[in-house]
Amino acid sequence: MFFVIDSLRADRVYGQKKVSQIPNIESLIKNGVYFSNAITTNQYTAQVMQSIFSARFPLRNTKKKLYQKSNNSTSPLSILKNSGYATIATIQEDIILHGFTETFDNDDVAFHSQENIYNGLGEKILQKFDSIPEPWFYYIHLSDLHKPCEVPQKFQHLKLSERYEHNLSEVDSLIGKILSKINLTETLIIITSDHGDYISVADGPRGESNRGKVKVKNSLKKLVPKLLLIKIHLKKQKILQQFYSIRAKTSHEKRNLDSHKMTLNNNLYDDIVHVPLIFSGAKINSVPPISQQICNVDIFPTILEYLDIPTDKLKINGRSLLPFFHGKKYESSPIYLTSQAIMKKLYLSILVPEHTQSPLVGIRTENYKYFRDYNDSKKNIHLYDLINDPLEDENIYKTNPTKIEEMESIISKIQKNYYPLLDIDIDIDIDEQQISEIQNSLKKLGYIQ
Repeated sequence: MFFVIDSLRADRVYGQKKVSQIPNIESLIKNGVYFSNAITTNQYTAQVMQSIFSARFPLRNTKKKLYQKSNNSTSPLSILKNSGYATIATIQEDIILHGFTETFDNDDVAFHSQENIYNGLGEKILQKFDSIPEPWFYYIHLSDLHKPCEVPQKFQHLKLSERYEHNLSEVDSLIGKILSKINLTETLIIITSDHGDYISVADGPRGESNRGKVKVKNSLKKLVPKLLLIKIHLKKQKILQQFYSIRAKTSHEKRNLDSHKMTLNNNLYDDIVHVPLIFSGAKINSVPPISQQICNVDIFPTILEYLDIPTDKLKINGRSLLPFFHGKKYESSPIYLTSQAIMKKLYLSILVPEHTQSPLVGIRTENYKYFRDYNDSKKNIHLYDLINDPLEDENIYKTNPTKIEEMESIISKIQKNYYPLLDIDIDIDIDEQQISEIQNSLKKLGYIQ
């Protein structure tokens, strides 16, 4: 089972900042393998998932050759299919709409964005386990943590950070119900996220509530014109942001005050690219959390080696993590990062007409994080010492030209010698209604304003 919890920050699963009640996830970590320094390749969901399923970095295709997708015998998912596994998925339709192209055996892969664990989606997923033919691979992708973190009416008074923690506990409860339906001694469980998120302490309630003073306040609100209420709410939010900004002392604290940072071009800090990664279940022995840097393109190579399925036909960037399960290690390799959505430039300009700022490209090693403007290596340069500055507060690029040259050399090598993910020059056949749907979806998910 491959379970992706959209927007799940790594520090909410393991470490001192974990406050949610997540007993089932904790049990899987305790009895399995947890990678505490797992890094995602991108901050754009569909891009990340295509990268995971291909085990490739999200590179542009400069040779104008289409990436061979899941109907080809050389993709990891197709290798699973050809090995006799039923491939099932339950994912939000927006992920497919935004570019995720893998194909699965079930005809009800996508669920509507309005569906969540509170209105029947959890039950739908649980029922799937009653009819999946064995052996199976089931990819579940839940977006309940993605802003605005929708909750039932009685919890709408909660702040964003509280809704986030509440929904994480509810997702954990669903995981517990799933675990009760499967044979854990025969099933490999993988839990991760596509990317993290910024959770602003200044973001307030989602809407009205029926609780005490809030109920009285909401009754009074009915006497005020809606347009005026919106203006008051925005003014209040601005004042709160200013208040917290004054109190914020570091760059990291200031970044996390803005809950609208999930755009298409500015997110390669560890708040976004650091994700949880858990392997547990059949034939997985408990080991202490592994702190060596690994990448989510390593997930599918690990699955295939775990199943003793040959990978010699694969052209991939990822490596199997199986040695770690047995106390072994290998040398960490640089991870290629980009905030770019691999789309035709015209396509992106149609969907996001105000999207004028260049995306980012970068490298993360065990010790350093480097990123800059995708199209100009002299613009928007960032370099952080992750050992001495794990929160990325001090940009040290001006005093480290040699390290910049080293990082640029790694970027150049990867872009020249590794396998592209998608062809950005493919023809786009899209009508006005689809454009409108994608734009609304991007706004809802916070990628554009």
